[in-house]
Amino acid sequence: MTGNLKLGLALSGGGARGLAHIGVLKALEANQIQVDYLAGTSMGGVIAAAYASGMTTSDIEDIARSFSNSRHILKLVDPGIPGAGIFRGNQLLKFFKEYIGDRCIEELGIPLGLVAVDIKTGNEIHIFNGPVAEALRATVSVPGLLDPIDHDEQRLVDGGLLNNLPVDVAYQMGADLVLAVDVMSGATDTSYSQILGEKPYLPGKIKEMVAVLGDSLNILIKEQYRTRLQQFPPAFLLEPKIPPEISVVSGYHRAEELVAEGQAVTEPILDSLKEQLADRKMEA
Repeated sequence: MTGNLKLGLALSGGGARGLAHIGVLKALEANQIQVDYLAGTSMGGVIAAAYASGMTTSDIEDIARSFSNSRHILKLVDPGIPGAGIFRGNQLLKFFKEYIGDRCIEELGIPLGLVAVDIKTGNEIHIFNGPVAEALRATVSVPGLLDPIDHDEQRLVDGGLLNNLPVDVAYQMGADLVLAVDVMSGATDTSYSQILGEKPYLPGKIKEMVAVLGDSLNILIKEQYRTRLQQFPPAFLLEPKIPPEISVVSGYHRAEELVAEGQAVTEPILDSLKEQLADRKMEA
């Protein structure tokens, strides 16, 4: 007797580091391993949503490569300094709508769960329905960098504050086995101050503020990550070897390298993943 076992993929936040998620999906796709549930936080949520919407990994990689040109990134930056964040995020929302459209999460080809945090209550928010673009705008709203997004009396920011690697969300959605990808491993080895020192287009005071926020968030993410993994261990955990200087704000021009690393770190576990899926089917 066989059962229809479900594979969940949990993708962590991490800014430019998250482009490695594309490589993981490419490796699974090449080996005809179907992903049944996608859960993501911040950049992991963006990659997950793109794939769930029907984009091929080649499509997603092409978009990522386009950001090798810093002018493409600057197009997403709202001019001026609003009160709750350095950037308003309106251009980012427009970007998500351009590629995803006005579709709702429940209309996507693969079930998707995104993570945000309501700063009014301090609660972790799991988003399983509603407009995809707005949900993405919420999950990427790094405090201090982007304005929070208001939704149903909630004020939502980046889910990485409380759950940067949403393994539990993938299980909650119905996955029998979860493959988790953490792109933040090693990210705290280089400080944002060092990274931003190479960014002359940021004014000094803003650069200093972003650096403090980034270093503080990295510490917080690292601590909650350890606790979450103990509570909700995945069947497989991948930690791509990403240079520490690549961060939330730096390294988008290295998309090709990041995608290749995502593929490379996935290849060794593919046979074991297939075996576990097969073994569980036999047991079902």
